[in-house]
Amino acid sequence: MEDVAWVRRGEITEIVGRRSSGRTSLFAACLRGVTRRGAIAALVDADQTFDPVSAARAGVDLRRLLWVRCGGRPDLALRAADLLVRCPGFALIGLDLGEAPPRLPLTLAFRLKFAVERTETALLIVSRRRVTGSGAALVVETEREAIAWAGPGPVPTRLAAARTAARVLRARRPPAALPSAWWSA
Repeated sequence: MEDVAWVRRGEITEIVGRRSSGRTSLFAACLRGVTRRGAIAALVDADQTFDPVSAARAGVDLRRLLWVRCGGRPDLALRAADLLVRCPGFALIGLDLGEAPPRLPLTLAFRLKFAVERTETALLIVSRRRVTGSGAALVVETEREAIAWAGPGPVPTRLAAARTAARVLRARRPPAALPSAWWSA
């Protein structure tokens, strides 16, 4: 996955962080990397927060993305991800659990881990906090470092950019080319 070489096939990767920390931008970069090289990705959206217009602007080829909307039901999102990791053909399956991720039963975390290893799919879980325990091969935390505002007058009112950083919380193997900091508009 060209610009996201740190996400490995056959493994679970988690991106965790607070709201506005850059976790969604990092997730979009992963989707862009997969779809740009012609592979198929799936996105399981628990909270229905995915914005296809912003994703397309970020370079995601929406023709190569299966979007599963779960209507705010994390239990459905977990079941959908559990089914998708067993389906051949996906290079990446993204599971966005949002701000209130459920606790994953240990049995489900390991079932996902073993299914991903068998199918050689990359499972990328995005949420506020860690959910897979020792099932994840890599856990990356995003953090907002700075915000730039723009607009007329003495008090700017439009968010122009945010500087965010990523750090590794857990890694079985050292990740390749993890971005340390970036600006997103």
